[in-house]
Amino acid sequence: MPTTEPPDDEKRSLEEHLEELLKRLLIVVIQLVILTLLFFPVSGEVIKFIKYDLLPQDIDLIVLNPLEFIYMRFQISIVFALIFTTPTIIFESYRFMKPGLFPSERNLFLKVVPASFLLFVVGGIFSYKILVPISLESLIEYSKNAVVPVLTLTRFISFVSFMLLSLGLIFQFPLVISFLVKSGLIKVSDLKEKRKLVYLTMVAFSMVISPESTFVTPFLIALSMIAVYEMSLVFAKHFL
Repeated sequence: MPTTEPPDDEKRSLEEHLEELLKRLLIVVIQLVILTLLFFPVSGEVIKFIKYDLLPQDIDLIVLNPLEFIYMRFQISIVFALIFTTPTIIFESYRFMKPGLFPSERNLFLKVVPASFLLFVVGGIFSYKILVPISLESLIEYSKNAVVPVLTLTRFISFVSFMLLSLGLIFQFPLVISFLVKSGLIKVSDLKEKRKLVYLTMVAFSMVISPESTFVTPFLIALSMIAVYEMSLVFAKHFL
């Protein structure tokens, strides 16, 4: 008679589950703190690299208070530490959930999570190499018609971080759509029939989340969402 419970499932009290969760969380936090401290000495050079890599030579970054540069160095250090801690987060999450998963669910987890991380990285690279330079160049040239553009360090780093995060999340579409199709919750034909509605929703969403008020960044975000959406439909149709 087939079992209805995972083979390694153990009956534990709430306190035991919380202790296990805190143990996993502590491992992640310790690694995050250590990596943040290791990245901090080079964070200033990273900020310089991003500035010279993305901004025209005649555009300067300014700080509005003496501590702003230090704050941004810590922010950059935490971001890089989070990126390199992600594999540990995935591994510890899997170890925490493993006893309650069936073999098929374990296999799905081990396939989907690394793919999700890889797509996030690809989206971030695509944003940094293509969308961010185009957006910055357009916005700076637009402002030069009326004012002298001077950027603050905090807003510049926040803008770049927002674009990287947004595209990293947008590149999760293939996995989300594939999961919905594979689960039988939706059909590829339905997604194609509602394409216009999806496009309008994406445009509206990009306008709402955009960090600036011109059409450039929302347009680039919406265009990226539409392109990834179409690729997701192709993937769901031909590879599932």
